Amino acid sequence: MTERKVILYLSESLDGFIAERDGSTNFLSKLSSSAADAAYQDFYQSIDTVLMGRKTYQRTLQKAGTYPYQDKESYVFSTTLHDTDDPTTVVAGNIPSFVRKLKAKEGQDIWLVGGADIFTDLLKENLIDTLIITIAPVLLGDGIGLVASNLTDVPLRLTNATQHDQFVTLTYAVQK
Repeated sequence: MTERKVILYLSESLDGFIAERDGSTNFLSKLSSSAADAAYQDFYQSIDTVLMGRKTYQRTLQKAGTYPYQDKESYVFSTTLHDTDDPTTVVAGNIPSFVRKLKAKEGQDIWLVGGADIFTDLLKENLIDTLIITIAPVLLGDGIGLVASNLTDVPLRLTNATQHDQFVTLTYAVQK
């Protein structure tokens, strides 16, 4: 059995922001690309589990109106959220330990939807396998960055670069 991969898949502005200062991703709503949408759908079919932090979960619900990943096993990491109205499981314990157990279970790959703090913590614990970053053709000037805190060097290896209309998707393997 091959261990499942944890993949951070997201879009960011050309100047490196994954969200605007208020946490919204409205800048992405103003852009469109059928090729980028098709690439997302291909990725979405390759995973069976989604992970996210509380803020990402709440913003996703607010933006979509209903939980958009109901067909996937879903986990929200939070110490303040205790229950949800959708098929999401809230996890309040040790996140790296939980993810290690999840990776060892049989299944498809795991998508880390968002949460800069969670991403950083999992990266420090060598639990992130792949980064798929789609660069949107916009400069924000300010916003929320990909990494929550300073990291020591994290070596990455570019495994793919694909242009989708005006977007570019870069895929990196995390060197362990």
